[in-house]
Amino acid sequence: MNYELRTKNCHIIEKQIKNLLKKIGLDEMETACYLELLKKSPQKASQIARKIDAPKSTVHLNLGQLVDIYGLVKREKHKNYYLFRVEDACDLTKMLELRAEKAQQTYEKVKNLLPELRALQEYEFEKPKILYFEGREGLKRAFEMMLDEADEIVGYGNHEDEVRGMTDIFPDYYERRVKKKILVSQAIAPATDFNLKESLKNEDKHLRQTRFVDKENLPRIHFNIYKDTLVFYSFAELFALVIRSKPIAGCFKFIFGLAFEASAKTDENIRKELIGKARNL
Repeated sequence: MNYELRTKNCHIIEKQIKNLLKKIGLDEMETACYLELLKKSPQKASQIARKIDAPKSTVHLNLGQLVDIYGLVKREKHKNYYLFRVEDACDLTKMLELRAEKAQQTYEKVKNLLPELRALQEYEFEKPKILYFEGREGLKRAFEMMLDEADEIVGYGNHEDEVRGMTDIFPDYYERRVKKKILVSQAIAPATDFNLKESLKNEDKHLRQTRFVDKENLPRIHFNIYKDTLVFYSFAELFALVIRSKPIAGCFKFIFGLAFEASAKTDENIRKELIGKARNL
């Protein structure tokens, strides 16, 4: 009975040791090799291989790991073979102490680099800068900023709202934009009669590529995207909201690009209908 109890206790302790060794990074084969040497040292790789029923080459490889990487096993050369031994189980605590020391050193290095890391983070993820303009003068300032800063613009707008709503800006703005060679590479506009005539007459002249969509139920808020800037504006409510943010401008430009591509068929149908009407006049 005492023998059975001792055997049971040994199995429980061995299981606990295996779990502990796995937690500190040893895999199943390394654990098996270490336990065999813990029970009896020194031993040849071939002896351990027979006891754990594993190929000698595999055992030899894992013993090498225990010697060179973990420092838990010692290796001695004897003529044409090696003997492996666990000299002291305390090597486990020494290994963990060494790891803790290296981890502390790494921690200190990272801590000392935090200002540089934060500087990089602020550069890459700088908070958006937001400007808000009200009234006709505010809108004029927003469009002057576009002329000063943009080299290419994409966006949704209504030429009719622009020309009829802000005569002190348009159509002079178009001429000034063309002089600066600022291309409107992608524009979406509602298919009103005014917009269609403006596009057919001045599209190339105004360096603009417009696609038309149905004029019903479209918002009266317009927006332009250029560089890292997104501008929302309204001629009805007389305001402009300028957001300077690379991630935000990039996100809206990507979504707008999808909308521009999706509008190709609608634009084609609207232009065919317009040409058909012209031929019937």
